[in-house]
Amino acid sequence: MNTAVWDTFIKRLPDNIEPLCIDLPGHGEFNQSDFASLQDLVQHLLLQTEQVIKGSAIWVGWSLGALPVLELARQHPGRVCKVVLMASNPCFVIRDDWQTAVDESVFDVFAANLQQNTEKTLQRFLSLQVRGMDESRDVLRVLRQAIVGQGLPSSSALSAGLNVLKSCDLRAQLERLAMPQYWLLGENDNLVPAGLGEYLGVHAGVKSHIISGSAHLPFISHAEEVMQLFLEFVNE
Repeated sequence: MNTAVWDTFIKRLPDNIEPLCIDLPGHGEFNQSDFASLQDLVQHLLLQTEQVIKGSAIWVGWSLGALPVLELARQHPGRVCKVVLMASNPCFVIRDDWQTAVDESVFDVFAANLQQNTEKTLQRFLSLQVRGMDESRDVLRVLRQAIVGQGLPSSSALSAGLNVLKSCDLRAQLERLAMPQYWLLGENDNLVPAGLGEYLGVHAGVKSHIISGSAHLPFISHAEEVMQLFLEFVNE
């Protein structure tokens, strides 16, 4: 997705917070560029902020976008004072020692379908993100409007994103980050099981909250609640 999905949330921010939204390569403003790895995404975030953000900032990442935020926080802790991760997972696919995720085949199917029909596959993926949430039609409309307004992402970027989701495992670094973390999860998320919240608290010792009735887009479907939680964390 592109940064247009954040428009409603950003309008709710108080005046003392200055937001900067960054499209990932292959999306929105940068839909003519590509990436191949998580490190490419980290470098992109650094490049887009080095002249704008002096010192540290609060970084917010949603879904795939949370992974480069976590990696940036590990590599450049001086640039990050807090991180907020929404509807994301440090390891998105099931592994022998990790069941709080989805089967790898979920991403394999989307990757295969992208080669045949990018637009149709993207629409299916959007439907998966809103499945199980309250007012799913309204949220789906927001997602589709964002694509119409900014244009389709590149198929190569979508494929690269799926590969990052399949291959990355950032569980080990959660305990190593010096700055506060806050994970906001959807109760009915089809891509990130809500059970992740228990793991985060017990094994990683980080703060999390599960948004009741939400799926993969809590900052759209439950914007007021998420904003309240976000500001409480920011002001701690």
